[in-house]
Amino acid sequence: MCFQTRIGGWRRASGSGSRIAMLPKTIASFFLFSAASLAGVLSARCAATGIIIVGDIQYQPIAAAAADVESTLKVPLNVFSTAQVKGKLRALVRRENAGLVVALGREALEETLQLPPSISVVFGLVIAPPKTSRPNTTGVYLATPVREYVNIAKKYLPAINKIAILGSPDMINILDSNAELQGVAYRVSSCSEIVDTINRMHASDALLLLPDTALLTAGVMDQLFLFSFRKRIPLLGVSEGSVKNGALLALVFDSASVGRQIGEKVLEAQGGAAPPSAPRKFNLYINANTAMKMGIIIPEEMIKTAKNIYR
Repeated sequence: MCFQTRIGGWRRASGSGSRIAMLPKTIASFFLFSAASLAGVLSARCAATGIIIVGDIQYQPIAAAAADVESTLKVPLNVFSTAQVKGKLRALVRRENAGLVVALGREALEETLQLPPSISVVFGLVIAPPKTSRPNTTGVYLATPVREYVNIAKKYLPAINKIAILGSPDMINILDSNAELQGVAYRVSSCSEIVDTINRMHASDALLLLPDTALLTAGVMDQLFLFSFRKRIPLLGVSEGSVKNGALLALVFDSASVGRQIGEKVLEAQGGAAPPSAPRKFNLYINANTAMKMGIIIPEEMIKTAKNIYR
């Protein structure tokens, strides 16, 4: 199987019989034996790992993460698209003799969570860890923990002392182990609740938005930007796009390192229970124009650490 499926340009066994036929019989036999031995070693090595990847590698972030996982593990892995495994993953796992499945992306994770609990699942490229009691399930999620924003405010922005946190109950529980650390957490479950909440929000120095595509629709974001500039309360979080549109800053996972971290999580999972982790590295995006309009001083040291600054 390893010869047939490889990340980033599939490797296939290529025939060389016509050239070998021109060699002396003893040399030809040697080459044929060596090629067969090499194929057997690679196949055995791939099977021995007991690991497969599920993810749609036609999408560049998933392809890059899959390649990083393989590089970290230093072993060839078979990759299957979500369409290939839909309703067939259990049989595929048996056929591949896999004891661990790496699920890259939300759809891949949904499929792998249906596997027997004896099969380990390591997820990646999902916003938050799945809400499941399934054992042997771990991975790396993409959302930025609240503490990262608290730390950057303490280090660079002394004017921001009280941060209001806005998000779903599940997301607040996942991303903020101490929701009252520097402000108050507003737990919302619908778009209408968000609008109602910001209209009665108490004084805060900044509003941190926790990622949730079901809640932070385009219409809700428009309302949040209007609130931010009218009240002169800067928005923090979500994405580089939100910073470009007017949020003060955002900390976004570093895509170049998250694939390696998923690979390391696979190694952890092979050694036993391993809790899900947030990314280790984040990129800082700043909107200097928003800072100027709100009278917020961005120190030069902070500017130097930013990946991109919108002016």
